[in-house]
Parts: sequence; C-alpha cells; structure tokens
Amino acid sequence: MSGLWRILAIIPAILTINAVIAGALAAEQGDREAVMAFALTAILCGTIGVSLWVGERGMRRPASIRSALALMLIVWLGTPALAAIPLLMAKANAPFMLAYADAMAQLTTTGGEFLSFAAERKAILYWRGSLQWFGGYLSILLALTVLAPLNLTGPGVYRSSLLTVRKDDLTSRISSLSIIVLIAYGSASAFVLVWLILANASLFNAVIGMFGAVSTGGILPNVPSFDAIAGRIGAFGGAIGMLVGATSFAMHWELRRGQAGHRHDPETLGVLFMAGLAALALFALGTSLSPAILNGISLATTYAAPMTEGGMAVLPLPVMMAFVLVGGAALSTAGGVKVIRFLLLFRYTSAELFKLSHPSAMQPTRFRGQIVGESALVNLWVYVLGYAGALGFLIIAVSAFGSGFEEASNAAVAALSNAGPAFLAGEGGPGDFSHLHPKAILALSAGMALGRFEILAVLALLSPEFWRE
Repeated sequence: MSGLWRILAIIPAILTINAVIAGALAAEQGDREAVMAFALTAILCGTIGVSLWVGERGMRRPASIRSALALMLIVWLGTPALAAIPLLMAKANAPFMLAYADAMAQLTTTGGEFLSFAAERKAILYWRGSLQWFGGYLSILLALTVLAPLNLTGPGVYRSSLLTVRKDDLTSRISSLSIIVLIAYGSASAFVLVWLILANASLFNAVIGMFGAVSTGGILPNVPSFDAIAGRIGAFGGAIGMLVGATSFAMHWELRRGQAGHRHDPETLGVLFMAGLAALALFALGTSLSPAILNGISLATTYAAPMTEGGMAVLPLPVMMAFVLVGGAALSTAGGVKVIRFLLLFRYTSAELFKLSHPSAMQPTRFRGQIVGESALVNLWVYVLGYAGALGFLIIAVSAFGSGFEEASNAAVAALSNAGPAFLAGEGGPGDFSHLHPKAILALSAGMALGRFEILAVLALLSPEFWRE
C-alpha cells in the first residue's frame, strides 16, 4: 500500500512545482489573476502532498489488484480536479465543468481546449503544457506498475526487465520504476528541447513544443503549426519525439544495454507503418513529401495537431479518425486502441482462415515467438467490443445535446483516442470543444479518462464480483 500512497503524494507535489513556475511567468507578465490562482494552487497542492506523504509512513502491506485499480481511478478522475483550480480562477465566471474538462484533456494527453484564454497569457499555456507532459509520464508509469502486470495493455507485450512486477504486490517496484521512467522520458524530452533550441526556437516555445511532442498531447505555443516554432528542421525533431513517445518505453529502456530491438519489434514497425500509410495518403492527395511525412507521424502517434500549414485538412474526416483510433504502442504516451491489438486480431484472423481450409490442422496464434492463449484472445475481443460500445455511447451522448452525427463522431473519437486536436468542428479551430453542451463535455471528460484507464479495467471495477471479499 505504501507505493500507492507514494504516487498520490508525488502528484500534488509535481503540481505544486509547476504552479510555482507558472505563477512566476504570470508575475513577469503582470497577470494578477493568474498569480493568485497559481499561488492558491501551490499552497493547496503542497498541503495535500505533505499530508499524503506523512500518511504513507507505516503502511507496508502489499498492494492488491483492487487497490491498484482504485488508485488509477483516483489519479485520472481526481487529479484534474486539482489541476482545474488555476484555470477556474484565471477566467472570470468559468464553469467548473469546463475547467475540469480542460484539465482532464491535458492530463490524459488528449489536448484541445474547453476554456479560451488570451494567447499572450504564458502562465496558462505553460500550465497546460506541463500537465500534458506530466500526464504522459503518469500514463507510462501506471501502465508499467498496474496495467502490464494484469495483462491489460494487450497480450504479448514486449519482454523487458521493467515488466517484473508481481500481481500479488503491484507497487513493489514503484519507486525504482518511477525513476527509470523519468530517466527514459526525461532523456527523450531533453533531446527534443535541445533540438528545438538549436533550430532557433525561443526557450519558452521550445519547452511548450517539447511538452506536446513527447507526451503526444498536441499543445502548440500559440502558433498554427509545429513548424512555426523552429522551421521544418525543428518540426522533424518534434516528430522524432512523437515517435519515441508513441512507442514502448519498456523497449526504449533496453537501449542502455545496447539492445536496440526496435527494427524487429512488430509494435514499433506497426507505428511506423501507420505513419507511412498516413504520409502516403496525404502525398496522394497533393501534399508535398516533407509535410506529408510530418503530418503522417502526427496522426499515427495521436499527436494529431498540424505539423505544417494546412496540416491534415486534405484527408477525409473518417480517414483521419481511423488513424487516431489505431493509436500507438502499449506502454507509451499515445492513445487509441493500440497497434498491438490490431496486430493480434490480424494474426488470429489469419489462423482462423487457415483452419477453414485445413479443419484438422493445429494453428495456434503466435506473437513475438509466443503462443497467445485463448483467454488472452477472449480478453482481446472483450476489449474491442467494450471500446466500440464506449465509442457508440459517447457519440449518442454528444448527439443528444445538439451536435450532428459527424460532429459527435469526431468529438467521441478524439476524446476516447486521446487525440483532441483531431476534433475539427470547433469554432476556434482544431481541438476547440468549448462550444459543446456542458453535459456533452461531461461525457467527453469520462471518455478521455476511459481512454487512459483501459476498458477491461473499467469493466472489472463495474463488476460486483470484483469488490466481494
């Protein structure tokens, strides 16, 4: 249990640090409302963090599956409530629901906006970007410590020294894993930041660009496209960061041993294939080669914000939604269904088709040299059906409050796939959800959290048997 409390204590501590930085930016600009908002946030989050840290002492019981999943529920539903405080205070008469949804969008690396702020308010922009970066870190850490040991990230996950957490004590390695993830995630972030600065981006713009790229959250520093930060060369650095963020961090960690298995890894190849396919579609529709590659990477990694002028506007909306629905790799910052699940479905379908022509043959489904068991394949189908059901529910919920089918479908896919900038129907441009009905926004907030929480974990939490002793 101590590991669970440690995570809950670290979250408000990180929010406190970022609130202090954002408050300093607000003070530099003379933004009094923002200064007060971030000061209050720092005090409140700091108090909560210290209280949780003190409460963690003496708790040494192993963390159960039940408590670990409850932790994820608290993290993805509770943290946005704290992160929404400065957004709520910095905008007069802002409804809490919109501030909460905006914070949820950033923490789940969905991106997009539910509240509009003046472009020159650097403190707000920094706060949103830092939430995206921190949300990406939490996504990887919780996937490694909770989802992967429970086989909820997809069967056949890459074997790694990181994936040795025991089911009977899910947080036994949380301290070491949090440091490992920070090193890997921080190294990728530092690479992108240095690249952008060397490409002549200003420090502030480079930081915001880095936040959005590695987390695949899609935030931009008040520019229409990523290449406006530091030109085409800078955009390629950001695209590399997106690819790193959208592929498995368990595999990235193995690079320290010189074991670069990325070129043979089906998930990594799958992400690159989807990026190439998106680039080919853009090129076929008249986009020049360089912008097609950059925007193809943006789509395949669920970053989804335009990399160049025009971005992905030439693509039909259903095609764009299909790319973000596929998503990135397991144990990454990307959203979507995840490439690994589609690869397994194709392998399973191939095996079943073989059995039709050879009824007496034994044709097991293999992935990464291992036979995938029937229970894993059943869970895969349950996940797909659950994801389709959640998507259908979101579409109906958004449609019920005034949106047409196309707009509702676009919003639902963008939310559930954690690819907010893929929502193109906003009045303020891509990623602007602010015009939607508050109840539709509430449903989309749940969809964004669900995209990070995993469908099977939610189904387990909703099962009465799960809570029985």
